[in-house]
Amino acid sequence: MKKSDFDYIVQLLKKYAGWDLSAESYFLIDNKIYNFVCEKGYSSSDELIQDLKRGQKSLLWQVIEALTISDTSFFRDYSVFRSFEQLILPRIREVNRRSKKLRIWSLGCATGQETYSIGMSLADNLVATGDWNINILGTDISTQAITKAQRGIYNTLEVQMGMNIRRIVKYFHKENNGWMINPEIANNIKFLRYNLLDNLSNIEPFDIVFCRYVLHYFSAEMQKQIVKKIQSYQVPAGFLYIGMHEEVAGLDEYYNAVPGIPCLYQAKVSNETMKKIQNKNTIPNEMPKLQRPHQYFKN
Repeated sequence: MKKSDFDYIVQLLKKYAGWDLSAESYFLIDNKIYNFVCEKGYSSSDELIQDLKRGQKSLLWQVIEALTISDTSFFRDYSVFRSFEQLILPRIREVNRRSKKLRIWSLGCATGQETYSIGMSLADNLVATGDWNINILGTDISTQAITKAQRGIYNTLEVQMGMNIRRIVKYFHKENNGWMINPEIANNIKFLRYNLLDNLSNIEPFDIVFCRYVLHYFSAEMQKQIVKKIQSYQVPAGFLYIGMHEEVAGLDEYYNAVPGIPCLYQAKVSNETMKKIQNKNTIPNEMPKLQRPHQYFKN
């Protein structure tokens, strides 16, 4: 693929998906475009570029789908899920004991493994909440990824990435040649296709947002806008998880890092708002030590 064609595709991705890809992405993009050209029967990437320049929106979104990077697994980064289960869920249970509501957003959920992992964590650790209104939303820009997430069927290799046989048997059942998530987990989860450049409508605020390994594809300016948008969709002093070692522009403007818990941030609020919520949803400076990893976590 010519450099001019690469530059054109990068500009399209920035305009319609918000991604800010550098020249270092050339070989990745070139390989994915080559596969797309072969799959669609184009004679060359030049022919594809010419069709894109004619403004075919349906083709544009097919290309974006083809270039989407869906790198995910169940319980990815076990320390994140350990802190979620042992420290955050008990606090949320206390804070929300009157409202009996819990809303979690898995943003950039890819094919659904993270979202279902959240659901399994709740099932194992948020006991005696049968009368609670629990909703988990998974969103991704890729229609293909969302379609697979909605089906909830994974092959043996996929379910073995992050889970042992005990958890697989507990929360999945055999479906033809794959493993399908059980209804008791799936019933609390909804998946939607969502572009971070767009706005969500008719959405109640979220207690916790997982936005991991997503924002580093965007420019610093776009990261700031997205972080601001995420906070606007959260309850006061809500929690945000980002990816391991991710550096996100504007994060410290809207969130405070939670001491002692990697990847976890808490939305900033005014002193007046903090008084109203009576510090119920804040994390103390000294957090209890995490227990040994659960059996299903990899050491």
